[in-house]
Amino acid sequence: MENDDKRVRKNRKISKDTESDRSRIKNITNKVHPEYEVTKKRPARRTEEDEEMARKRAEARRKKQHQERRRKIIRRRKQKQALRLVAACLVIAALVVTVFSVKNYNSGSRHDNKGMNAYESGDYDTAVNEFKEAISYDGSNADYYIHLGMAYVEQKSYDEALGYFNQAEGCAENDDQKALLNRGRGIACLYQGDYQTAIKWFGDALNISSQSNDIRIDTLYYKAEAEQKSGDYQAAVQSYGQIIDLKDDAGTRMLRGMAYMQLQDYASAEKDLYAAIKQSRKSYTVYRTLYSALEAQGKDDEAKQVLNDALQLSGSSSEDYYNRGMIYVDLQDYTNAADMLNKSYDKGYKAALLGLGEVSYTQQDYDTALTYYGKYFDEVDISSVDASLAAKAYNQYAAVLLDKGEYEKAAQACESGLTYNDRESDAALSFNLIVSYEHLERWEDAYNTAKTYVGKYPDDTKGQKEYQFLESRVTQ
Repeated sequence: MENDDKRVRKNRKISKDTESDRSRIKNITNKVHPEYEVTKKRPARRTEEDEEMARKRAEARRKKQHQERRRKIIRRRKQKQALRLVAACLVIAALVVTVFSVKNYNSGSRHDNKGMNAYESGDYDTAVNEFKEAISYDGSNADYYIHLGMAYVEQKSYDEALGYFNQAEGCAENDDQKALLNRGRGIACLYQGDYQTAIKWFGDALNISSQSNDIRIDTLYYKAEAEQKSGDYQAAVQSYGQIIDLKDDAGTRMLRGMAYMQLQDYASAEKDLYAAIKQSRKSYTVYRTLYSALEAQGKDDEAKQVLNDALQLSGSSSEDYYNRGMIYVDLQDYTNAADMLNKSYDKGYKAALLGLGEVSYTQQDYDTALTYYGKYFDEVDISSVDASLAAKAYNQYAAVLLDKGEYEKAAQACESGLTYNDRESDAALSFNLIVSYEHLERWEDAYNTAKTYVGKYPDDTKGQKEYQFLESRVTQ
């Protein structure tokens, strides 16, 4: 019993000590971490005034929240309205631009089509005006500038043409346009006699790899022409070879054969010209060129047979009579030559007068020859004639004048012929001009012309002799 009481007292003491320890720990914790202290307060009793104030505050918060939501809704509505307005303006602007662009495109295209129709019919003044109208509606279309440039080329206004080709470059969008504007530049320079620049532009056009074969072939023809006129016959042969790789026809074979003739590669010329005849037996020029190639190789019988074959070609046009007349000239049958050439002239072919002049000159009938040449220059607008034919006409005329002793007129004819920058006639015209100056005792002019001549044709022994003679004369 007594032991039990002792245990109870001991337990109470332990419990009391434990409670005291807890209280101590709590006090220490609150001092170190006051945030852990929990104060228990009895909530105050709310009065009716407190309830009313709380209700009003809640109502004010709800009202404020409602007003904020209302303002947000209004802002969103205004933003949507503004966006709708901007979108509507953009749509209207796009429609206006589209309508304006379509209207301008259609107007520009209509004038361009009219210009092309005029160009193809040879009415270049109308073509120029229509292309300019097209540009006024759409100044960003490279085709219009290219077309206008080509119309100016046909009018022989080469500087104007080059100016429009340059403008086309600024708005060219595809490879065909870039190739065509460089081709146009080359053609303008070719006809200006600036052959090296022309070759450069044609090369630039050909370097555009994605161009169509038709544009490529056409550009190669012009490039070969410029190369021939510049005296680079080997390059011309290569250009014609590129055309043959793309399209092998009689015309290209004939042109390459003629280039081989200028290189004095008569065997290669013969091969190409026979191939041309095999493909098409219609060109008198092929037969006459083949005749020259064969004759240069000493194949006289074969050469005459080629000419006789050419006489069997059918045709009764003015050009057919002219070609048959010139074949008779080659065969030295001047009676039949004169008959054919007169028939050609009667049909309106003015170049037949040059053939008749050659027939008379060959027979040393200089007065009659001068009559024919004079008639030709009177009846033909020489400015509209092909440069090669015009240069040849002046050279033939000068040759007759020299033999007649009319040196002043001969010099004038040579000077006129040289303005055409025709490579084929250049040597003969230059030499005849030297002779004319010598007879006129214009030694300085003769010497300077001879100096230029030997620079161009160093292998010409006659030219070298003239130059040496004149050099000794001038330096005395």
